[in-house]
Amino acid sequence: MLQAGAAGICCFLLLGCQAKESHPKTAKPSEQMALMKMENVDFRLNFNKIKVSEDRTAFTGGTSLEELKKLLGEPVKHEQKPAGEVTLDSYTWERDGAAIVVHLYQNSTVARSITNFSFKRKAKISQSDFQKLQTRTSYKQVIEQLGEPDVLSQSVSSDKSEIQAVWTSGLQTESESADITLYFENDLLKNKFQNGLN
Repeated sequence: MLQAGAAGICCFLLLGCQAKESHPKTAKPSEQMALMKMENVDFRLNFNKIKVSEDRTAFTGGTSLEELKKLLGEPVKHEQKPAGEVTLDSYTWERDGAAIVVHLYQNSTVARSITNFSFKRKAKISQSDFQKLQTRTSYKQVIEQLGEPDVLSQSVSSDKSEIQAVWTSGLQTESESADITLYFENDLLKNKFQNGLN
């Protein structure tokens, strides 16, 4: 039922994530500092607590709106978006330039994304680390190797789950626009791309 619609929403979220994060250094210095404030880490880590439904039939079991409000407070925006034959409720939370968007179907999260966030951490991820990433590695294993991505988009449809994860901080690079982008399908690494790593 949500196959075409959720896939379309996923593409929208992934493109939005990529578009906002592919050039993070074009922001003004004051905006860059806002994205890296340590007090914003809780906003990013609370995003991790949002559960996307694993039920590809009824799409139940995802984080509810009530649970989202406990994690993130009141949303700044609510919209309804068509997804195939159904309508999804889309909620947005913002903090210092970073934004979390969550799509719910019958009060169950089916898609989530965080954009315009950047951790403040030492540059440890090298070209060699990127090369070691093997396709069909699980998302959890990649996190153990690279740490949390700065931005992330995840969705579920009736035939698959998808994740796009982007790292813009913690990279060994001399480039202002360096990043690592990984695509996962059904929790396994499918494609990987990097720009500017040493």
